[in-house]
Amino acid sequence: MDRELVMVMSGFDVDFDDANDFYAVNAIPFHYDQHPIQIRVGEKVRVYLVNILEFDLINSFHLHANFFHYYPTGTSLTPSEFTDTIMQTQAQRGILEFSYKFPGKYMFHAHNTEFAELGWTGHFEVLP
Repeated sequence: MDRELVMVMSGFDVDFDDANDFYAVNAIPFHYDQHPIQIRVGEKVRVYLVNILEFDLINSFHLHANFFHYYPTGTSLTPSEFTDTIMQTQAQRGILEFSYKFPGKYMFHAHNTEFAELGWTGHFEVLP
C-alpha cells in the first residue's frame, strides 16, 4: 500500500446537553478543508475508518468523484462493497481502499448535512 491513513469520526458536546455541537474526523472540525490531505495520482490509499461518535447512532463517510473498496471490520481479504458511501454505527470500524486517476481537489464528508455543516468535511488534494 502506498499510503495509509487513520480517520476517527467523532463529535463534541461542548455545553453538556447530551447533543454534539461539532463533528469532525481526527478531532478538529473543518481541519481537512483548511489543510487537504495530499496524495498522488495513482497512489493506492488505505483508510482505517472508525466511528466513535456519541449521542448520534450513525455516522457515514462519502467520497466525491470516486469509489472505494470497503472491508467492514477489516477482518477479511475480500471487500464487501465497491461504493462511494458507507454508514457505520457507534464503535464500528472498517477499511477503505482507493486511488484517483486525475489530479484535483476532491471532497470527503459525512453524508449527513448537519454533521458536515458542523465540521465533518475535508478534501484530498490529488497531485500529478
